[in-house]
Amino acid sequence: MNLKAKICVSSTSSMADEKLQISVQGLTAHGSVTLKMEVTTDEGYLFKSFGRFKADSSGCVNLSRDQSYGGSYSGIDQMGLLCSLEPSADIVQKFPRFHKIDVKQPMKFSLSLYNIDVTSVEDLDQLQSDGKLEEFELDSCEFERWFMKPGFKIEPKTYEKDGFFGTLFLPPGEGPYPGVIVMFGGYPGLLEFKASLLASHGFASLALAFHGPNMGSFVFEDDVVCADLGYFKTAVDFMIGHPNIISSGVGLMSISFSVHIALMMATYLDHIHCVICVNGYIWNLHMRYLLGDKRMEAEDYGFFKKVQRGMEVEDGTNVRHDVYTKISVSHLHSLEGKGLIPFYNKKNIGYMMVAGLEDQCLPADHYADVFKILLEDAKHPNFEVHKYVGAGHLIEPPYGPVNKITRLQGKAMLWGGEKVAHAVAQEDSWPKQIAFLFRNIVGRGSNL
Repeated sequence: MNLKAKICVSSTSSMADEKLQISVQGLTAHGSVTLKMEVTTDEGYLFKSFGRFKADSSGCVNLSRDQSYGGSYSGIDQMGLLCSLEPSADIVQKFPRFHKIDVKQPMKFSLSLYNIDVTSVEDLDQLQSDGKLEEFELDSCEFERWFMKPGFKIEPKTYEKDGFFGTLFLPPGEGPYPGVIVMFGGYPGLLEFKASLLASHGFASLALAFHGPNMGSFVFEDDVVCADLGYFKTAVDFMIGHPNIISSGVGLMSISFSVHIALMMATYLDHIHCVICVNGYIWNLHMRYLLGDKRMEAEDYGFFKKVQRGMEVEDGTNVRHDVYTKISVSHLHSLEGKGLIPFYNKKNIGYMMVAGLEDQCLPADHYADVFKILLEDAKHPNFEVHKYVGAGHLIEPPYGPVNKITRLQGKAMLWGGEKVAHAVAQEDSWPKQIAFLFRNIVGRGSNL
């Protein structure tokens, strides 16, 4: 190993939504090298990326200044190696999702520097398989990315004891902190990484699961799938009654399937200050909602059968995509009492829509336009719409790769998204969402 060459990472332990400075020193002037990154997810899936670089006259490479001449990404991108990670080609179960399951433990990355110029990560794998890669290695290092800061409080919640299933993340101290309820889409069970990251920015964040075994939110009535809004009301009431949380109201963060649930909550429940919607449909398409004696009917109870007919085959694997149709404003208004969610009439609630224009799950661009028209027609005073060219369906916190195709309940789902454009969307939209939540919750908090 060449003792002169050294990889430098600005922090060996950082939050997952913070930028890193990655550089190399001690190289031969103008020499060509390869940097490879690897990380294994909590579910055991190996992700890899690499870039090809040329040292400057001082023998240095700086990813925030110097371009990658090829590899997993090209051009100048400080976080390019992280944002271009892809599943290892030898993974048996195709289309794994890159995300964090256990937020109490860090995601551990490795970086290796090689005095070799290759054209694919498979070339590196072949050299490693042949036992020849080590002779080209100049340096290596490891670093950690955290989704929860040390010293933060965690309060698990169960349906049997608390009336809902989730995890509350609280910053240290007494607060009171602005409260946010974070919901995902069709993924069954609980995902915590977005809520735990929000807590690191000063929020009391509840990761709320709403479907899966023993949840209690979905019931059957007359052979129709129903969702009990009382389940979500219980979570809201818990948040505003918590001694460390601002009691005037909470924000909602939703994506995909949960977008219409968040809009239902804003329309029919109290104590909602704002709603963030990421790539979702904005009317009650296929479920009956219950709240006490109220019944909110849907447009099309046969929708799930249509989803199954939306299956196609790609590379021998079923890939669901483009199963949601466009809908006009006039048609939405015709659905009063059977699908319309009049969220736009709640003038005291702030709304944000984030839309990826390469979303292959649903026409997010169109839904964002309809969302905007509804709010404009209602002369709503407080809403934002942010569209991102090239971004796919799963717009998540920044500095992770695009999940273009992943498995959902055993089936592969095409979400869409171009590598670079999706990374831009995640980096730009995340601080906008955080600022929106603070402005609409803290700005109206009555017990600060």
